[in-house]
Amino acid sequence: MIMRNMIHVIVSKLFWGVLIHIVNDKWYAKIRYWLVLKKWGDFENPTLFTEKIQHIKLYERTPIRKLVADRIKVREYVSEKVGSEPLIPLLGSYKTMTKEAWDSLPQQFVLKANHGCGMVKIIRSKSDHSYKEIFELTETWKNTDYYKAGREWVYKGLSREIIAEQLLTDSQGQVPKDWKFFCFDGKVKVIQEDIDRFGTQPQRRNLYDRNFKKIEAELLYPATHQPSKKPALLDEAIRVSEALSQEFNFIRVDLYITDDQIYFGELTNYPGNGFIPFQPRFWEYEIGAMLDLN
Repeated sequence: MIMRNMIHVIVSKLFWGVLIHIVNDKWYAKIRYWLVLKKWGDFENPTLFTEKIQHIKLYERTPIRKLVADRIKVREYVSEKVGSEPLIPLLGSYKTMTKEAWDSLPQQFVLKANHGCGMVKIIRSKSDHSYKEIFELTETWKNTDYYKAGREWVYKGLSREIIAEQLLTDSQGQVPKDWKFFCFDGKVKVIQEDIDRFGTQPQRRNLYDRNFKKIEAELLYPATHQPSKKPALLDEAIRVSEALSQEFNFIRVDLYITDDQIYFGELTNYPGNGFIPFQPRFWEYEIGAMLDLN
């Protein structure tokens, strides 16, 4: 065990320090999968959900997957499939966050980078932030090659723009919960509820089937002890998700649900980049079986 741990540490340092810059996408996926999940993944004949996501990432390189990864271009795709009503109002998109652009924005909004995930800044009060701070942050985003960071090919070459969207809040003034719909061949089969993602409490994550029955599984974050109340618009959210996912064998549709409105977040090709497994392991097989690669 000690020797195995030492080997793991050595390979990890070698991978993140050297190999990440020279190996191809397939070997990047294989080595990182071994480092994170402690096993060699079978990406040619996969059975686990994470293995199948790696298979899609490596071998299903279709234009539509790249299109929906682009935060600006996906808006047109959403409009064509379900209309423009679910789109969060766009305040602007910018090649550079100039002082003029900053001054033109309202007191509350959200900034995002077009070419990757995780590059998000919630501005609850513009007066709490200086232009210099935001300019430096957005330039850092623009200088980030998100494809190189995780080898998700859909982000390679996307326009490095900054997007400003209206800040969504619920009746308590908080950012609404994230609801993520795992869609297989155009059908919702798993629903993910993220709680306190942008709040002050530790994040929680619940999983449900399409009938809103809680699944006794976890995905990165611990679940709550009790299921949440079913949102009034859940059935409509399922309808929207299935309309948006018709052209994919798998896609995750990310939505926000308020008391009276459904808003589109994004379409996620590779949840967790295919390196975050469902726990316990049984669910990796169970949900993996839902994904038909043929």
